[in-house]
Amino acid sequence: MTAAEDGLDEVMVALAQRAHARNRDRARRVAELLTAPAGTIEPAAYEEVARLCHTMAGSAATFGEEHLAAASARLEAVLREGPDGDVPAALDALRAAAGTD
Repeated sequence: MTAAEDGLDEVMVALAQRAHARNRDRARRVAELLTAPAGTIEPAAYEEVARLCHTMAGSAATFGEEHLAAASARLEAVLREGPDGDVPAALDALRAAAGTD
């Protein structure tokens, strides 16, 4: 392996670690927004959560975190399906995949 390849590997590892930390922060924010007392969650919060989940899913998939990508995509889908979806179960799966539970 060349010095340039070693350097690239180091950069990729650093990027993956940074992405993981950001995704953990996103997962914490999602949980914070969705665990507000019943009836106090603003409609805009659901849109923010869906956006965060979408971002997390793409980032996690890019860096090989398949479980986090799937859990993020699932929660986004549940939120977009409407109020009948199982948000608590999808949120629990996201927390577990992100390592924030």
